[in-house]
Amino acid sequence: MEKLIISSILIVSDVIPLSERILKITQPLTENDTKIRDLHYRASQIYERLVKNQKNLHKSPLTEELVRNDIRRNRALIALRDVIHGFSVALIEGLSGSAAKLYLIIDKYCADLYQLGYKAETAMLISLIKEFDQEVNQKLLTDLNLNSLYESLKSAQKDFDLVSQRKSEEKNARANDSESATQILDEMYPALTDLVAIIQLYNQLEPDKYGSVFNQMVIYITEVNATARARQTRKEKTPDTPVQEVNQ
Repeated sequence: MEKLIISSILIVSDVIPLSERILKITQPLTENDTKIRDLHYRASQIYERLVKNQKNLHKSPLTEELVRNDIRRNRALIALRDVIHGFSVALIEGLSGSAAKLYLIIDKYCADLYQLGYKAETAMLISLIKEFDQEVNQKLLTDLNLNSLYESLKSAQKDFDLVSQRKSEEKNARANDSESATQILDEMYPALTDLVAIIQLYNQLEPDKYGSVFNQMVIYITEVNATARARQTRKEKTPDTPVQEVNQ
């Protein structure tokens, strides 16, 4: 029999819709044929694993939430830093003296803290907050009426930490519950081939009964193969990017 599914040119993004279509087309035949039912069930189980694998690779919605929360804590830090710095250069001696003490702490932990990466920024902010929470510095914040600005920074940092923890837990869960796409494809190809092959055989024996289902499969498999071949051809024809010399 003619080999219809050409695994050597297919990739995951081909196999998922191909599997879905074949399983859908052959589903009605599982009701009255145990061989087709068993092959369909086997392919369905592997297909579900393949889809799950791809979902695990998708970008987590928590990534964008983490970005938003990082922006919020950056804004909170900038607001607190700039106000304290403004007070520290004021011509009011008592005001400037108190603010200067607080600004030394911010400067120690990096006045441009928000430009750091997530981990470094979090570590610096934790240290800064720990020092600002000391009684002597709490009094300075109160004297300068900056408690609300400081609390907004602490709140923003807490929100960031919560999302960061959720993202880490999600990442670990995905790692523990994931399989190699290559490994799954190695199982998917023979499962699909066996299912297609039995319909192909039945079509030869009883074309009136199986011809419609078989023809639907062939049409879609042919389309997928054509797309895969075109992609492979484009890839082969794409020249390597030349290395440009840089004048010293």
